[in-house]
Amino acid sequence: MEMERIFKNLPQKKADLILLILASQNIGARVEKQLTMGKSGHWQFDILVSREQKVGAVKSVDQYFRENKFFGLPKKIQEVEISSFNTPAAYVIMALLVAVHLACLKLGIHREMILKFGASSLYIGQGETFRAITALFLHSDGQHILGNLAGILIFGAPLISLAGYGTGPFLLLCAGTSGNLVNAYFHQTALLSIGASTAVMGAAGALAAYQMLNSNRPFQLNRLIPLFAGATLVGLFSQGENTDISAHVFGFMAGIFWGFLFFPLSKVLRKNFRPGIMEPVAFFLVFTLLGSAILSGF
Repeated sequence: MEMERIFKNLPQKKADLILLILASQNIGARVEKQLTMGKSGHWQFDILVSREQKVGAVKSVDQYFRENKFFGLPKKIQEVEISSFNTPAAYVIMALLVAVHLACLKLGIHREMILKFGASSLYIGQGETFRAITALFLHSDGQHILGNLAGILIFGAPLISLAGYGTGPFLLLCAGTSGNLVNAYFHQTALLSIGASTAVMGAAGALAAYQMLNSNRPFQLNRLIPLFAGATLVGLFSQGENTDISAHVFGFMAGIFWGFLFFPLSKVLRKNFRPGIMEPVAFFLVFTLLGSAILSGF
């Protein structure tokens, strides 16, 4: 009987689990082991099945990991490595926020900039919609900006790593701006709201949307777990006397909306157009929107 290799270089625990899955489906399998040549010299295992049972074997293993994704990791390797500490675009955003804050303090125009560019519901309602963008880059004090820098590292950087160095910041800007606009619509007061936290919560919402979309199974209740987790994080990050909780909530909701719109659309665009053109175009749009918003305030 001719055997074909369906999994390669597995650790022993993973190989044992797959063998158990195949045995439960009456699929015969054979194991070959080999010693790795790395420093550790661990044994790795290949799993082989007959050619006639290959399709059924792969399907059974894939189905098991899809139905038990919270208890084991699938063999499929992620197409995009998600990292918080290897995302240069996130550090550029963080550096820009710090530079704006320090420049305002150094020039003694901190209060004037907040009054002129903060997200005031009253002025946004009168047509100064640029404030929904510029408010994301203003912070009240050092503690405020440090909290948002941490939020960008925790939520923004993984989103950028997942979406792209240009489309990631564009998605952040869309979520933060939309959150501020919706917040202004419901407030209708002169209350000023500032800070990148609306965009940070937007990143959390977009990541939750990605997790909910990243499944081929029919809708089940456990697909809402990322949504519940994200909502919990919104509550945890919305502590503080002067925190605009509604801006956080609307930012999170805007992130979910843009995530559900962006990720499926992104797959279509990358498949039918040149993938390399999306990131520079999105990066250019981010700076164009930001520049237009600043010029509109002067």
